[in-house]
Amino acid sequence: MASIRGAPSAPAAPRISEEQVQQFEEDGATVLRGFFSSEWIEQLRVAAEANLKIPGPLCDESVKPGEPGRFHDDQFLWMRYEVMKRLIFESPAAEIARRMSRSASNPIPVLKSVAGSRANQMRLLHDHLIVKEPGTQTTTPWHNDHSYWPLKGNQIISVWLALDYVPKSSCVQYVKGSHRWQLLHKLNTFSGEAERYKAMADLPPAPDIDSMSDRVELLSWDLVPGDCLVHQSFSVHGAPGISSSANRRRAYVTRWVGDDVRWDPRPGTLDFSWRTKANLDPKLSVGSPMDSDLFPVVARRS
Repeated sequence: MASIRGAPSAPAAPRISEEQVQQFEEDGATVLRGFFSSEWIEQLRVAAEANLKIPGPLCDESVKPGEPGRFHDDQFLWMRYEVMKRLIFESPAAEIARRMSRSASNPIPVLKSVAGSRANQMRLLHDHLIVKEPGTQTTTPWHNDHSYWPLKGNQIISVWLALDYVPKSSCVQYVKGSHRWQLLHKLNTFSGEAERYKAMADLPPAPDIDSMSDRVELLSWDLVPGDCLVHQSFSVHGAPGISSSANRRRAYVTRWVGDDVRWDPRPGTLDFSWRTKANLDPKLSVGSPMDSDLFPVVARRS
């Protein structure tokens, strides 16, 4: 594991109001401002540059040879970079995810807001570095995360931390309320490889949101470093390319699971890559709780 010394100490618990949680439940995505200090951002940028130079086994480069820019993503960085590991266990990320989650008795389609009815604990699913360089024309296609993950449940939250200034024109776009669709769709790697997804013929394709512009509302925001997007795993989202004159867009994303989540390795989900490319096997049986050292408990209800 690459060691980056001097990561910030654990902060106070984030102040998230019940109204913010209710808005998140209604929309499926939201923005939280300024929860991560400049010290975290600077050290994460150092680790991001190290990963761009020496990617891990789960790296995916989504810009094809001869096309402009770079669209890089990699996973499970917390196992290789000390600052990522410290952020997982010491930053507000896990508590943000826990406070945005509700108990298993409150499924997402109903979204009845009950004060205090939150997840008892949150486990890390994995972390994820995503980098788009200026001039990258490759878009992030419309999708939801849930379709890619070997999971079943509602308390599945992503915290997308901006490491750069992100104008709304380059920001991730969320389809407001699409988490209520609870859609499982066909998968594809963003770089275009689809061989291992052939077993998913019975699933519908990801929705063509561009053709639904008159029927959906898109959510996106201007971000400064330290702001974070939070979204539920069924929320449909995508992102545009980045013009050559725009800032690069680096994001460090942590993925979290709560008490109601169970292991569900459907054909084509990411556990295949985790096992075959990185030898990461949680050794869970179908339908079991997420009780594995690969998915450590980070936040607990006090």
